[in-house]
Amino acid sequence: MRFKAQKIYDYLAAIICLSIPFMTYAKAFVNIVMISMLIVTFFIFNLKKIKQFINQKYFKIFFGFFTLCLITSLINNSILDDFSEIRKIAQSLLLMILFMLVYNKEKLINALILGTIVSAIITCFKILVYQLNLAESIPLTGSLVNKLYITQRLYLGFLILISIVFLAEKFSRAKHKTHKTVIIFLSLLLFSALFIVSSRSAILIAFILFLISAFYMLNKSLRYLFIAFTSLTFLLIIFNNKTLSKRFLYSDDTSRKTLLDKIKTHEPRYDIWKYSGQVFIEENPYLLGIGTYKTQKLLSEKYKMIKIERRKNWFIERNFNTHNQYLDFAISFGITGLFIFLFFINSIVSNTLKNIYSLNLVTSLFLILLIENLFHRQLGSFLFSLIIILAIFLQNLKNEKNISS
Repeated sequence: MRFKAQKIYDYLAAIICLSIPFMTYAKAFVNIVMISMLIVTFFIFNLKKIKQFINQKYFKIFFGFFTLCLITSLINNSILDDFSEIRKIAQSLLLMILFMLVYNKEKLINALILGTIVSAIITCFKILVYQLNLAESIPLTGSLVNKLYITQRLYLGFLILISIVFLAEKFSRAKHKTHKTVIIFLSLLLFSALFIVSSRSAILIAFILFLISAFYMLNKSLRYLFIAFTSLTFLLIIFNNKTLSKRFLYSDDTSRKTLLDKIKTHEPRYDIWKYSGQVFIEENPYLLGIGTYKTQKLLSEKYKMIKIERRKNWFIERNFNTHNQYLDFAISFGITGLFIFLFFINSIVSNTLKNIYSLNLVTSLFLILLIENLFHRQLGSFLFSLIIILAIFLQNLKNEKNISS
């Protein structure tokens, strides 16, 4: 009975991973599957395993961070207003435990890769068909992105990136030539898709991961040659791809001379971070913060200061959050909250330093937090927990391999 329950549990978790790239359309479905996992948990419950996990330093720190968030909201009398974000942090804790209880975590990796490949192929096909029907390439923005992309561009790029990391790790363990050939093919497919979907953040993080890998895996004589080659390749792709050139360099703006002026005009995060910084300075949230609801409310008020009417209305309509999870934590839960979260990051990185694939996974996760508030989305909390658990899994897998060899 227990064996069958474990198999069902693993398949339910794999279904969630397969569904992650399509969560925009399948939120209710994913929640139903997660509830089903909770029910099956009673049949596979392993108190010793759970105790061992929750006693891990990184889990204790993250639980401490959640506790501080809860206390902060209670002190600020904003628990109901802040409930949405606090719930997602609590959900991340729960998901860590649920994913940890999966026996065959390779199923999770395979399901996530498969879901990402399907989403990437459909999206790239729609983009290419759209571009072929035009006389010239135009930037994919606004409602057009929502129409063509199965998964939101930033998250699709991120999913492609971590799938490539998983495939690279699989390649390092593959023994059969056919298996290696398939992995190389899928990696090239996803790497090409990364540039077709034009996710700037994922491309930049991919470049950083290449640099980290070079320092980790190559000797000095090859390291700098590889870095130079990688840098040249990325630059050539960006400069010779019209869509990427427009997204990275704003090449279609000929009225402004400097890149900085173009960024100020076209990049929403410039104004978002500027006003977020103003909110932080004015509110002085050094100890406990002001809560997520008040942070968003004050930020929305700041958008009314934008001089260009059309841009101001766009910002107010979209009601942009801080688009930086660290800045969001600093304002909402104070420097204390940010410090605890950074302490959690340090603990996770310390646990993954000896495995380049685990390190690349957590590095990509913590870099994406610089430009996105993962805990403002259900998709974000699922990705956060899954990557943490799988990064630790790959690290432990390497340790087990070293012990047995």
